[in-house]
Amino acid sequence: MQIITTGSSSIDEILGGGIRTGLITNILSDSREARSSLCYSLCVNASRFYKDSSIIFGDTQGLFRPEKILSYIKDKQDSGWILSRIRRLRILSTNVQMVLVNYALNLNPILVIIDNFSYLFLNENKKALPIQIRIRKHMHDLAINAIANDIAIVITTSSTSKKEFKDSDFDIFQKKILPYNELLNKTISSLAHVTLELKAVKVDESKFSAKLMKPSTDSKAHFVIKSDGLHDS
Repeated sequence: MQIITTGSSSIDEILGGGIRTGLITNILSDSREARSSLCYSLCVNASRFYKDSSIIFGDTQGLFRPEKILSYIKDKQDSGWILSRIRRLRILSTNVQMVLVNYALNLNPILVIIDNFSYLFLNENKKALPIQIRIRKHMHDLAINAIANDIAIVITTSSTSKKEFKDSDFDIFQKKILPYNELLNKTISSLAHVTLELKAVKVDESKFSAKLMKPSTDSKAHFVIKSDGLHDS
């Protein structure tokens, strides 16, 4: 089992050192900024400390930003080789998402991220029960791959959605989709090995709290997001 630091010592502390290989870690948050920033920080740290491995970033929405990753790299001389180890894969369907890790194994990954895990499932024109079954199978397959191949698998999910998608172009998340999103979150959290919840404290100042929901603990971390990465507050 390997450990990948998040870039925040306070978050690492409540996680027991950081994100662990062999486990599925669910990053649940009401803020897209918090989720993506934590994932970018993980990408940089995994690249720095595990130079013989790759990092796979599964992008379900087309929101991956390499310039953000570059801004998180302290030593700019390292920018080229760090970024070259991070493979962004644009995921356009749930069928592709469900075989992502099998494909990624050829690239010898230490970390696989699936950003906005349930987004494509919510867009499928299928009934609720088949989607629940597919989510459960997907999570089962991810767990088997994480354990068998000693990979850290990180998935991100949106915890609220009214605030996050207000005044946005994502109309699909209105009315009908939002309650079902919350139902899927419960399913996903129950099947993940670790669930870390990030909440906005002061949105205008990019201040957030982090709490370990599974396994449950009372400990909280507080951090801010700046242009060069995560900082404890």
